[in-house]
Amino acid sequence: MSSKKSMRLSFKNDPKTKKKKRSASTQDDDGASFLESDASGWGAAESVDHFSGPIMLVSTLPVGPAPACLVVNDKTSAISIQSLYSGSPVSVSEVEPIHVGQVFLASRLPTGESRVSIKSAFDKYLSCDKFGVVTCDTDAVGPYEEWEVIRRPDGFALQSVIKGAFLSCEVDEINDEDVDAEKRAKDALGKAGFGVGGGRICGTVRADAESIGVREVFQIRCQNETKLKAMKKKKKTEEVNTTVVDAEQLKKFQSYGRAAMTPEEAKILKRAQKQGNLNETLLERREKVTLVL
Repeated sequence: MSSKKSMRLSFKNDPKTKKKKRSASTQDDDGASFLESDASGWGAAESVDHFSGPIMLVSTLPVGPAPACLVVNDKTSAISIQSLYSGSPVSVSEVEPIHVGQVFLASRLPTGESRVSIKSAFDKYLSCDKFGVVTCDTDAVGPYEEWEVIRRPDGFALQSVIKGAFLSCEVDEINDEDVDAEKRAKDALGKAGFGVGGGRICGTVRADAESIGVREVFQIRCQNETKLKAMKKKKKTEEVNTTVVDAEQLKKFQSYGRAAMTPEEAKILKRAQKQGNLNETLLERREKVTLVL
């Protein structure tokens, strides 16, 4: 009996489970590769294709030895900026969610190639009204819940479709290291509704910026499994149907007829496609067919 794959989210403090390593690897959009067996945990989103499934929106603004991220209050659905500092430095490349309030669910929308909806772990959608006020308390997707994803060299920007302005963070000027341990421990209790284990609330969110600056740039963290699925889907759509290509080539260059391709020849063309010399192999096949005819 086949076992079902767990859909449970992974968090920073979860115990690591050992998995059997495989030799197969997959290539991503920017040329970096990783083993399929290591597609657990969280990584950096690199394209709009990775806006599918669980994500974190990490601000690039400095708040101390650790970055901060968007967080939703599980009691009031209020959205704020929460520090990820818990006593030791953390880099953006190491960021993982500490509690579900820091996790959002991104979904691609049919209204545009780069448009997404962003839903909290509490089934409420990230929304922006015409005044730039950002909330996370709506139950369905409409024009106010649509966001345009803009890829930048330093991260991503999110533009409200209805407002035309950019999602922006405003953080306080307090360094996390200057906050006493007693207050950090109190914040970590999560009694205010901002998650057990989370840091202090250090900023607010709006969507009224007319241009993109450092406050409007986010690092998006997504699950590596999402990236792997996107890579496989892209690879599948880019695969050439060798039978169709061969038929088109013969029809184009052989006005007096064409020969049907045998299964052995189909294997040769598929192998040539993987090796990157499909055009040369098709040319050789055309010459052979010409000689036969």
